[in-house]
Formats: sequence, structure tokens, C-alpha cells
Amino acid sequence: MSKSKNKSPKVQFTSEYEKLEKSKIKLTITISPETFREGLQMAYSKNKHYFDLPGFRKGKAPRKMIEQMYGREVFHEDAVSIILPDAYEQALEQYDLEPVYKPEEITPSDMGEQTGAVFTVLFYVKPEVNIDGYYGLTYPKMETDATESDIQAALRAEQEKNVRQISVERAAQLEDTVTINFTGYQDGEAFEGGSGKDFDLKLGSNQFIPGFEDQLVGHIVGDDVKVEVTFPEEYGHETLAGKPAIFEVEILDVKANELPEINDEFAQDVSGLENLAAYRESLAKDISERKTTQLDNNKRMHLMQQLAQIAEMEVPEAMYQARLDDSWENFKRQVEGHGMDVESYLRFSNLSEETMRASWLSQAKFDVDSQLALEAVAVKENIAASDEDFKEHLGTMTGLEGDELDKLVLDVNPNRRKEITRDILCKKALDFVTEKAIAVDEPIAPIVEKTAEPDIAEPDIIEGEAQEVE
Repeated sequence: MSKSKNKSPKVQFTSEYEKLEKSKIKLTITISPETFREGLQMAYSKNKHYFDLPGFRKGKAPRKMIEQMYGREVFHEDAVSIILPDAYEQALEQYDLEPVYKPEEITPSDMGEQTGAVFTVLFYVKPEVNIDGYYGLTYPKMETDATESDIQAALRAEQEKNVRQISVERAAQLEDTVTINFTGYQDGEAFEGGSGKDFDLKLGSNQFIPGFEDQLVGHIVGDDVKVEVTFPEEYGHETLAGKPAIFEVEILDVKANELPEINDEFAQDVSGLENLAAYRESLAKDISERKTTQLDNNKRMHLMQQLAQIAEMEVPEAMYQARLDDSWENFKRQVEGHGMDVESYLRFSNLSEETMRASWLSQAKFDVDSQLALEAVAVKENIAASDEDFKEHLGTMTGLEGDELDKLVLDVNPNRRKEITRDILCKKALDFVTEKAIAVDEPIAPIVEKTAEPDIAEPDIIEGEAQEVE
């Protein structure tokens, strides 16, 4: 058990901590009577305007009168919220403790003006990690030269990007785009959000509810089609979920895709190069560079997976929860960046915060485990991050240079500096392991790095409802 005294102009306290099982820390903070009394007075000043006592104007009642009427503990909770955070942060700094998540439990005891207050805080720190055997890890070989098949695929992809739609005088087929007017009815009455005019719908895109698009196949311009569907049971609107509906649809136009011919003219249009041969050569170079990048990413992902497996450690669940919290916050920002609110997105996608977190858990564990393993390698190999490493990394992150970068280096706060330094150490550790790794011929399924934050896509809803979400 470690013990220390700490005194500042605002907070006087003593503290001690004890290591418990599995990276758990018990931190005991004893607030001095003077500091607790100061906290009570600050809590009174903050809240006195809420109290209306007989004989006193609102906000003018003395603290003693309020405590007599409402109990001595009336200001305790606010006093704690004022003084404990500062004491907690100072104690963490004193012992160089770095919680990996918010406290698991905060238990107060013995609070009083004459005794002060005692708090027991339980939280987790990073576990001890033992790692060996990271020399000679393996990764799958991969050819980086562009093949004829690669070039043909790239040409087809560019060809499809430059497709143009032309109106056709024939019945609509899957992959065609039809322009329609439509109105949806339930029990003979049009329902809100179920109509649209001059709407372009690609048949087979599954943009509308199941069964809608299939019933337009085979129809021509001028046809009036009665589309009969049943909304899915899990549909976002309760009034429609599981219910049958009829859509009256008018076919205004049928358009088919027309692909450009792959020749010198096409090459000039899409690339600005002289001819098709020059364009093929440019594609081959781009493909080779992309494959080289993929090889490097694939190699590093394989090595990180192996490092996480060979590291001996007991990771507290709190570390995974912290990573999931980060993922949830990033997801919310992504949704809101698309002009949607999270609640609506989850409702229309038939998802919940719980299901999202469950789907991210395996990636969160990989992220945490591999980072801990890399940090252990950095310690074992005496890998350090210099000031120049920090500046270079920050410049790469921000795109700044010169005086602007120098100023930013000085302005980075200590916590953020720790995070960036940790990233640098992990990168250098992975570079070290990669240099010692061995390429193997055995076919190993490539590892594709997942992102804990999924791409945001519009749910499967009809056009009128999509407008509500957007």
C-alpha cells in the first residue's frame, strides 16, 4: 500500500492506494475538515437561491436555517461534486495512476464539518503484459504486380462509372431505371409518406420495400400498375409494420444503361492520356501501388493478431467498455454528420445501442489487446519516442509545418501528448516486429481491418419516409 499527503490552496487531503486483483485499484481519499467546510459553503452559495424559507426572501435564508429545515446533509452531495474531482485528479497524478475507464464505484463515508470526508474509489488501470516470441512471426506472401485480369477489372469499373442512361421503347427489366408517380393506400386511404412524383427507381436496387420493384418488371411507359405489398414486421413505422398496402404506380419513363466502348477516345475522356495503351500502363502502376499498400496493411494486421495472441495478460473488461464508448461516440458523430439524429437512424434500421455495441465487441477486444501487446514490445525493446518523432507525427496528422507546427507542438495538452506518444511507440514497435517477420507461401486468409463505426446508409424505406429521416 502506498500513502502520500497533498495540500493545495483549494484542496487539502491525504490519500492512499492499494492494488487489488486484475489491475483493480482501491484509492482512498480523506478530505480535510477545512476543505469540506469550504466545499459546503460553496455548495450553499451555488444553491441558496432555490430555497424559499418563511421570513426570508428567496435566496437570502442563512445556511444554518436551511440545514435545520432540510437536514445537515442537504449540501453534502454538491460539496462532494465540488471538491472530490480535484482531489481525485491530484491523487492520480501523485501516484502516476492512469485509469482506463471511469470509476467502477465511489463510496463516501464519515462526512462532517469536524471530521472532513473519506471516499473510496475503485477503478482499473492497464494490466501487466508479458510478451515473448515476437521474432519471426509470419505473414502471407502476396504478388504486387498488376495482372491482365486486374487491368480488365479496372477498365470495366471505369466503364461503368461513365455509363449513361437512355430511354428505351421496351418493357422494363431488372437493372433498368424507371421514372414513376406513385401513391400508397392502406384500407383504401392514402397514407402519409407513401407518395412521390417523377421518382427515379432502379429496379433490383431494393430501395423500396420487398416485392415493390419486382412488380414493375415487364411494364412499359404509360402503364398504370397496381402494386400489392406487405410491409415487413420489423418496419420502422408501427402503423404500417406487417400490414398490406396497395400502391398505384404510373410508369413515366424506362431508361437502360449504355456503356461506352473501351478505346482510345474513352481513355482520353476518362484519363486525359494520349491513348488506351498509355491509360492501361497508368492503371497497371496504380494497381501495383495499391497492392503494395494492401500487402503492407495485411502484413501488419496478421502480425498484430499474432501479437495479441502471444501476449500474456489479464485485460480488465473496463478497457473494452472504454473502447466501445469511443466507438459509440464516433458513431453518433457520423450519423449526425449525415444530418440524422441517432434515435431515428436506429429506429429505421431496426437497431439499438446494445446491438451496435455487441457487433463491435470483437473489434474492440482486438484493438485493446493488440495495443497492449505493442506497448509491451516497445518497453521490452527500449523503444522511445523522441521530440522529433513527436513533431513529425503531429505534422503528418495535421498537415502543418514550420512555425505553425512548432506552435502546435507547444500547445498540445499533457493528456493528448501522452496519447500521441503512445501511438508513436506502438507504430515503432510494429515496425520493429515487421522487420523481424517472415513471409510464407501457405495460403492464409487475408485479414481485413474492421472499423468499429459502420458506414451510414439510408434504411430500406419508401421515398416519402426517407425525406423525414434526412
